[in-house]
Amino acid sequence: MKIRNIILIGLSAAMLALPSCKKDKDSTSTKDYVSGTLTFSSSVPTYVRKGDAFSLTPSGITHPGTGLAEDVGYYWTVSWDSAKDTTKTETDKTGDGTFKFTVPSKVGTFTVYCVAFADGYYTKTNTTSFSVVDAALDSTVAGAYSSKDPIFVDPRDESTYYTTTFNGKTWMKNNLYYSGSGVPYENSKAMDAIFGRFYSWNEAVAACPEGWHLPSDAEFVEMAEALATKGTKFSEKETFSGVAGGMMVDAKFLGTRMWEYWPQVKITNKAGFSALPVGYAVDSGSSAKFTGIDNYAAFWVSDPDSDFGHYRYIFVKQNDVQFGSGDKESFRASVRCVKD
Repeated sequence: MKIRNIILIGLSAAMLALPSCKKDKDSTSTKDYVSGTLTFSSSVPTYVRKGDAFSLTPSGITHPGTGLAEDVGYYWTVSWDSAKDTTKTETDKTGDGTFKFTVPSKVGTFTVYCVAFADGYYTKTNTTSFSVVDAALDSTVAGAYSSKDPIFVDPRDESTYYTTTFNGKTWMKNNLYYSGSGVPYENSKAMDAIFGRFYSWNEAVAACPEGWHLPSDAEFVEMAEALATKGTKFSEKETFSGVAGGMMVDAKFLGTRMWEYWPQVKITNKAGFSALPVGYAVDSGSSAKFTGIDNYAAFWVSDPDSDFGHYRYIFVKQNDVQFGSGDKESFRASVRCVKD
């Protein structure tokens, strides 16, 4: 009896062990991914206009079994539509998987998704995102301008600018975006009429249209004194203390407040200048590097200097209009024109 019991116990243990062995085998089985890194041979600008059309071509992926790119398929989806578009199957040996699309006709941020696939292998994915912008009043930028503001049309390129008259002088409320010089924000032309272009000092002194000019520091002094407590006097090339809020506007970009709240800065836009914190740029190689968005607003002044260009700037945390200097060729700031 003892021997029989031992045999039964041994058989039971063996039977219990069999499923366990099978489970271990399944848990260690793996499936490879398609090979490579999914990239796009072209790119979509960070900011685009409503209705702009683009195409993206996938690359960088091959079939693990054959080593060939032609044996991989691609499908695409977009965040603004539920449809799935297969632009290449595994059996299509001549297609390149290019996806053509038109961006939505509404303001917002959207994403395009691409998936590379092959039967029996895990997929790989890549995405690209962009924001649709519109220069219409209170669309992409809300709260900066009014339909009651006078408008000036630049005859050189038909660009339109809101204007304000304060302390006897008429200023543009928008940053200049004359396309004859300067560079667009993040190299996206769709942003020209929204943030204005960024100019070197050498470009800025000649950028304003006929009948307008780049303001001198003395003209900024006049504005600052008109904003300050009666009797306050400021000097050129010195800080204008306590007046920045009178030049700043509490606006939103794509629904997000641009100037962060700081208790020491009371934003009133008393001058109607509507300064936006679009930052500045520095040329780096063949392109410009943009920085300071939501923190700085910088405007060139015309005062000549043998070594540097000068500008007035506002920093989000301080209620002061400060004086700065930058390289005449590589540093880029905004331009506001004042009427002759």
